[in-house]
Amino acid sequence: MSKPRFYLLAAVGTAFAAAIVLWGLKDRRPVLVCFGDSLTSCGGEGGHYSHWLARLLPSVKVIDAGIGGDTLDGGRRRFENDVLAHRPDVLIIALGANDFWRNMREVEVMGADLDFMVREARGRGTQVVIASCFGDRQFWEEVCVEFEPYRFGLAAGIARMEKEICGRHDCVYVPNMQVDIKPNRLPPFWDETDHPNRAGNEQVALRLLPAVREVLRRWHAEI
Repeated sequence: MSKPRFYLLAAVGTAFAAAIVLWGLKDRRPVLVCFGDSLTSCGGEGGHYSHWLARLLPSVKVIDAGIGGDTLDGGRRRFENDVLAHRPDVLIIALGANDFWRNMREVEVMGADLDFMVREARGRGTQVVIASCFGDRQFWEEVCVEFEPYRFGLAAGIARMEKEICGRHDCVYVPNMQVDIKPNRLPPFWDETDHPNRAGNEQVALRLLPAVREVLRRWHAEI
């Protein structure tokens, strides 16, 4: 064999071996995007509920896409860049709290934004969890509700809307992601900003975990 041909074959072999190594190093875990507002981005470094989910599910690549102050329409605007660009296999949508507090839009309009995001995700084969703070609550029976009684009807309306969208698109609904750390503002689960701290977000992650495992099971069944 001539030297040029030998060197060519050696170079091809080296490139092929390198490609195999790189393929083996590629992160092939399913991708979970946690998409929301300050309830997704709170908790400090290493203390978001997404960080806890990453610890609880090491076989899953978890991406935090929470932005404080975000709303359903804000989420819709950034959905392409902050969610779909990651090509998620599983998605948690935890938006709507700021829409509730601002109370500037009808529930049906909020629902159109949520429905859009869910449809876009499901159309790409992504399994979706909708995480709420309003569902399955008997406000008049709670020891301490974080908002005034005149808001109870709005909260119940948002919960109905979320549940309907879940049923329409075969999503998994977590009605009250913070149920294990109620009432608000009290130690050891809340910080001075009126958001869950690291310990509080561990409980939120544990509340979300069964839903995430369910959608991961569905995703594995489809591939």
